[in-house]
Amino acid sequence: MSIPSFTDPVADNGYRWWYLDAVSDDDQHALTLIVFIGSVFSPYYARARKHGVTQAADYCAVNVALYGTPWRWCMTERTSNSMQATSTSLSIGKSCITVEANRIVVSIDEIAVPLPSRVRGQLTIDLPDYILDPVALNDTSDGEAPHFWQPIAPQTRIDVSFDKPSLKWQGNAYVDSNYGDAPLESSFKSWVWSRSHTPENATNVLYDVVDRQGNGSQRGFQYSADGTVSPFDAPQNHTLPSTRYWRIPRAARTVSGSKIRDVQTLEDTPFYSRSRFNEEHDGKRSSTVHESLYLERFDTPWVRSLLPFRMPRSKRPVLLD
Repeated sequence: MSIPSFTDPVADNGYRWWYLDAVSDDDQHALTLIVFIGSVFSPYYARARKHGVTQAADYCAVNVALYGTPWRWCMTERTSNSMQATSTSLSIGKSCITVEANRIVVSIDEIAVPLPSRVRGQLTIDLPDYILDPVALNDTSDGEAPHFWQPIAPQTRIDVSFDKPSLKWQGNAYVDSNYGDAPLESSFKSWVWSRSHTPENATNVLYDVVDRQGNGSQRGFQYSADGTVSPFDAPQNHTLPSTRYWRIPRAARTVSGSKIRDVQTLEDTPFYSRSRFNEEHDGKRSSTVHESLYLERFDTPWVRSLLPFRMPRSKRPVLLD
């Protein structure tokens, strides 16, 4: 199985998430899905950790974002009594992610915010027949808690079918997983991540992180269609426009001689931005999804006081089959 088991242990005060982004073939729609055990951006989880060691499974969530028309955003946090896991399936509330042979099937049943409306549909994502190794994101030689990123399907196909709202499309997708034994903000000041799908069906992934001591590190990987991994050098730095509302600074690295076109902001929050853009090089175009995360700003009372409006928490048990 090319996706890590859903029963792999998650450390107290830690986290694991499974991430998916996708763009439709006609370029009119995009989505992200993040399934959390130990919701890293939860103000409730952060508050509980201040009082002692906290079980990650009591802070689970399914984050669904539909971009384009219609637009929807969901992230209801739930407790462990609404979660059920096996090696090949994970249910949180009424949503479920299941591995079936060479594909992932995600059944989504969530409530959007800020205007309540049901978001219900199914995603089917092809899985490769290879397994990719996790990558350490920080130096643990001084006893620092470890954090890892593991690609699952760097470039694959997705079928999207929602009945609420009515939406159907197919496109290219990317899937990975992150996990760690401590909160992100206890280890990092910031990170910038991007993945680019190239015309040759390769995927370039860049991770730039700054730890709590201010030490930066850059990683670059190219994943070919058959899963071969090669170091990827992207020395050219681009300063992108800050986000419109929260003025999040954005920067991107590319190969030398590239130009960035058509920057589109998908998420503009007080501590995080998600963007799309096209990278042009030698007459070829790559499609990129990019994120900037500023954990020092996230780790402030005023930011955390805003988050419940986007992340409601329900302690009511949900009946699981």
